[in-house]
Amino acid sequence: MIVAAVAALLLALPGRMPSLSQVSSPYSASKNQITSFDDNPPFKGVVVLENLGCPDLHRNRIRRHFSDDNGNLLTPLPEYEVPTITSSTSTENILKHVVNRLAYLDAPVDAKEVAESIEFYLRSGKRAIGAARRVLKNSHVTEDQSMVVKDLCSGHGLTGMLFAACNPPGRLKASMRVLLVDRNEPQSHSILRNIITEVCPWVNQDTVQFVEQNLDDYVTKSLSDDDATDEASIIISTHACGSLTDDVIGYAVESRAASVSVMPCCYTGTAKGSPYGVQRMFGVSASADIKRSFLLNDKGYHVDFAAIPKAITPMNRLIVAERRC
Repeated sequence: MIVAAVAALLLALPGRMPSLSQVSSPYSASKNQITSFDDNPPFKGVVVLENLGCPDLHRNRIRRHFSDDNGNLLTPLPEYEVPTITSSTSTENILKHVVNRLAYLDAPVDAKEVAESIEFYLRSGKRAIGAARRVLKNSHVTEDQSMVVKDLCSGHGLTGMLFAACNPPGRLKASMRVLLVDRNEPQSHSILRNIITEVCPWVNQDTVQFVEQNLDDYVTKSLSDDDATDEASIIISTHACGSLTDDVIGYAVESRAASVSVMPCCYTGTAKGSPYGVQRMFGVSASADIKRSFLLNDKGYHVDFAAIPKAITPMNRLIVAERRC
C-alpha cells in the first residue's frame, strides 16, 4: 500500500520531485493549517537562539541564556510577583511568565530544551487540541469533558507541562491533565513542575502525573486496561530515538488518539520498507517520515509536516496527525 502510493506520487509529478519546502498543503490558512512547508522557520516563541552551527552550544541553563559572561542577568528581574493569569491571557504572555520564572530561579533546564518545548507546542498544540475538541464534540459526553496529553519518552516533561500551562481553566470547554511517561523520573521534573505551578497554579501534582515505565510496558498496560475512558487523548513525543517514534505512532493509532505529534530522531533503520529510489532521492530521514505519514493516513488521520528552527536541532521535523472524525 505505502510502496504503491509513493510510486504513484512520483510518477504523477513531471521531472524531479520537489523538495519538502516546495510542497503545498491542500488545507487553507483559514482552517489554521500551514499552506507551505518551511524546513527552517523563524522562531515563534520567547526564547530565540542564535544559529551557532552547533545546537549543543546552547546546552546552557536557561538563566545563562539571559545573562552576561559574569552570570549577571542582562535585564535584571525585579522581585517576582505571581502574575494574574486568566483564560484570556495570551499564550505569548503565559510563556513569557514561565520562562521569566525559570530564568530567575536558575531552573535545571537548558535554553535549548526550553526553546525546543516552546516551539514544539506552538507548531503542534493548536491543531492537537483542536482535534481533541472535535472528538469530544462528536462523543456522547456532554458534561465534564476531559482531554489528556500523553507525553511519551518525556524526559523531564517540560513539553507536556507547557500544553497544560498554555491552556488555563476556562479556555477550553474541557479539563486537561498531563501524563508523562519515561523509564525514570528525572530529579529536574519536580523542580520544573513546582516552578511552573508558581506561575500557572493549575499545573500541579493533581493535573500532572509522571509514570515511571518503559514505553513497551506502558503501552501494553494502557491498551489492556479494561477501564474505558471518555477522555480525548493527545499523544506527543519529542526525539523518541529510532523505532520508539514508530512505537509511539503505533500506540496512538491503536488507542484511537485524537491526535499525535512527534519529532523523530536517530533514523537508522527506520526507513525500512520505503522504496530504494525514495530513500536515494530524499534520504533516510525524510523517507522514514513519508512512510510514517502514509501509515497514519491509511489509519484515518489527516497528516501534515511542520518544523522548528534548526538553531535548536537539525532533527527538527514534526509529524502532526489529527484523527478524522
